[in-house]
Amino acid sequence: MFGFGIERIGLLSLRHPGIVLAVLAVITALAIAGFTRIGFSSDIREVFRADTPDYATLEDMTQHFAASERDIYVVLDGADLFTAKRLGALRDFALDARLIDGVSGVLSMFSARLPPPGPEATAPELFPFAIDAGTDLAALRAEVAAHPLVAGKLLSEDARLALMVITLSEASADLDAIRRVGDELRAAAQPLVERHGLSVAMTGLPAIRSTIVAILTSDQLVFRFTAFALSVLLSWAYFRDWRYLLLAVLPPAIAGIWLVGGMGWAGQKITVITNVVPSLVMVITFSNAIHLLLAVSRAFERGEDTKGALRAAVTRVGPATAMTAATTAIALSTLLLAGRPAITGFGLTAAVGTTLACLVVLTLLPALGVYVLRGAGPVRRGHRLADLAGWSVTISAATARLVRARAVPVAAAGIAIFGLCAALYAQNQPQFRYGANLPNGTEVERASRILDERLAGSSTLRLFVTWQPGDNPVGPRTLSMIGDAHAVLEGEPLLRDVWSLERIARFYRDNGHGVEELLALVNGEGADAFARVVLPRQGAALVTGQMPDIEASELLALEEQLASKLADLRAMHPQARFELTGIALQSARSAHEMIGALNRSLLTAIIVIIALIGISLRSLRASLLSVLPNLLPISVAGAYLYLTGKELQFTSIIVFTISFGIAVDSTIHMLNHHYRGVRDGANWHDALGDTVRRVGPALIIATLALMAGGVTMLSPLPMAQLYGQLMVLVLAAALIGDLLFLPALIAVTRRLRGARA
Repeated sequence: MFGFGIERIGLLSLRHPGIVLAVLAVITALAIAGFTRIGFSSDIREVFRADTPDYATLEDMTQHFAASERDIYVVLDGADLFTAKRLGALRDFALDARLIDGVSGVLSMFSARLPPPGPEATAPELFPFAIDAGTDLAALRAEVAAHPLVAGKLLSEDARLALMVITLSEASADLDAIRRVGDELRAAAQPLVERHGLSVAMTGLPAIRSTIVAILTSDQLVFRFTAFALSVLLSWAYFRDWRYLLLAVLPPAIAGIWLVGGMGWAGQKITVITNVVPSLVMVITFSNAIHLLLAVSRAFERGEDTKGALRAAVTRVGPATAMTAATTAIALSTLLLAGRPAITGFGLTAAVGTTLACLVVLTLLPALGVYVLRGAGPVRRGHRLADLAGWSVTISAATARLVRARAVPVAAAGIAIFGLCAALYAQNQPQFRYGANLPNGTEVERASRILDERLAGSSTLRLFVTWQPGDNPVGPRTLSMIGDAHAVLEGEPLLRDVWSLERIARFYRDNGHGVEELLALVNGEGADAFARVVLPRQGAALVTGQMPDIEASELLALEEQLASKLADLRAMHPQARFELTGIALQSARSAHEMIGALNRSLLTAIIVIIALIGISLRSLRASLLSVLPNLLPISVAGAYLYLTGKELQFTSIIVFTISFGIAVDSTIHMLNHHYRGVRDGANWHDALGDTVRRVGPALIIATLALMAGGVTMLSPLPMAQLYGQLMVLVLAAALIGDLLFLPALIAVTRRLRGARA
């Protein structure tokens, strides 16, 4: 039968409760000590990290042109900026920002210069030193609008939006320094807000990292507190006895402490994906505790004493508890097939957490129950409106009667609903957009949206060009090569603007200067000014295309369109390497690959777990019966994604894998009780009715508890929001499938078997 003997841990705990509680106390103390070592990973790119040539190119480009990784984009929006007072205030802000400790550079429209008047002359500034009532603002505005550095990138066409790029020093890349610089930038911008009516918003990788860490820290507190509070409320609404309440809510708290403390000791950081795991483990533990406690209550009804009731609960429900832990852990472990460190780390952490949930319940509840449940009796039931126990019993009894009277129509309805939802699920297409993972309603998300709508865009496509550096400076041949690379990106309509050394060379040529002057600056003392586009000593150049945040399929189609042009470019310049890269492109590639890999891991989980159910019960029929109630929730969630236009995202497949592992738990408890009843001598009809009436209340309260994991919908992080929405939907569908459709299928197959006999 279920459990493979793992439930004997509970019997051992029952024999030596004092020793077990002492050991658990020591482990918990060590886990609490691990809290101080827990860290947070704020880099969304970690989700897409992989041991592939494409990701290696991204890393190589990032190491060469690291400054862009430290850029904070300050978006200043409001009235017409071309007044003497507002331009003066904006210039003052740019100067103040440059003086902030930790800032290595400020790029703004005030950074723009005109071509030098002669070979030895210094390039004059675009903006005059003094901007006052005597300045010809109309002429200045026209000149700024024609400047290639400013137009459409640092200033909008209507001159109501300005962008300043604040580059942090290498020493200021840690989160504390980022927060401090951000606070000082907001303080410096305050006069722009108060006196000139401008709005200020910041984005860019450092600002996004800081925002995400703040959200992850807050989410951990909110998720764990809410999950625990809901467990307390549900326990009291159901049991109305402080002893049952304590045994229901203490194991989830201990399991959560063990997991978070263990992550701290293991040096594992909480990420945008793993931040849901502690609350998930807590609600799984609570669900397991509920099943055991209701078995204890039933034993009290039969007249058992405290130890006898606990022993009966462990013997009857313990195998199913162990089996549910095994199946959930197996489902989560299949995420290791995704081949992405972030996903495999999540799957491994959640699988370990599920195992901890089982161990805590099987050890803590029997040992503590010996002392706490002395003199306790069965759960009291009433008919009050707020009596959850009474309502769950009533619903379960009504379901049993419906299945007995209408098994065939109920089973047919379940099959029809599954077929319809599965057909809608099949219409889903992979979907991913990098910007959609920015925290909703936050400053960084708002600033990125403004850049997409009114400037060149918040996303970039990079063409990384490398050649053998040697000791040769950048010359006309290299400049021509960069120009050819620039032309490849410039011809694509999706790219609103393309920036490279070629763009600067054109500006020089258009103003009557030879490129020799530019090359002298690039290879000489002015090299630092061009470090974002070319590194002569390292033999690297960067051609950057600006674009709005677009869906992954569009970006991949653009990459395919560019493939032939890049092939021609490589043939023209065999001495150089030309590689398309960038975080947007890499995430698009990875997302589509991950969705395929996760689909395969989900299919593996389904096959393995359904087979395991049949093996443990030594029944092929049990395996076949478990298919519909466990695929129904996934198909319902898939239909929801299709109808709401959210389509398939890698987060969706992860949730399907998690929820399948959890939903199958209810199936296991139902089959365990039914087959045990038949094995004990009851006819299948009575055993089925008894299963629905007795296990049904536990499934209802456990599902409500598991739905507490949907608290992640409160998070500003889109991944966490989608996780919560799908989790609630899947668990509700799983409850209907196991409480209604599974008994109906059992009844239909039993009757067909009897008719054939």
